Amino acid sequence: MKDNLMLESPNRGRSANAYTLVRIVDYDPSTHRVKAVKISDNEPLEPDQKTLEKIKQKKNYDHSGDKVMKTSLSKDGPIVHVDDNSVSLRGNSDYGFFSFREGGANIIKGPLSIATEPHQVRLSGMTTLNPLVTSGFASTIVTPIPTTIWAIPSAAMIKPLLKDVMVMTTIVAATGAGA
Repeated sequence: MKDNLMLESPNRGRSANAYTLVRIVDYDPSTHRVKAVKISDNEPLEPDQKTLEKIKQKKNYDHSGDKVMKTSLSKDGPIVHVDDNSVSLRGNSDYGFFSFREGGANIIKGPLSIATEPHQVRLSGMTTLNPLVTSGFASTIVTPIPTTIWAIPSAAMIKPLLKDVMVMTTIVAATGAGA
């Protein structure tokens, strides 16, 4: 198991190893021991410690399932964080994508650029942005231009059938069979 982790001290930088980027090189689940080396010089974070007495686990292990990937030495660099309730992909602390399991919230923090045409931006599955939005004409009471237009995803499949339905309706109405 080789992961890069940023160790943060609960004392906010008072520990000698606070904000030290490390690589886990060995983990022994039977003894709950982790061997970590500093990324800067591959030296052990702490010297090996030996004990003759058996280690007793005093409190239950709280498995949070958090996974973190950090590629920069900067404490404010890009980071990917996944846990049981949320996922985040961040360029830094001010910009990123966040998705939460509870409540179904998806948040984009920071400036957003969408590189596509307006009619390809789908909103809530049933509408797209009106292509006239890019024409430069503002929507006013005199010239109302809707921001969205209906674009039902399966409408393209139904369109050929609608012509046949209209023809049949015209024939039924002309013969008076519906009256």
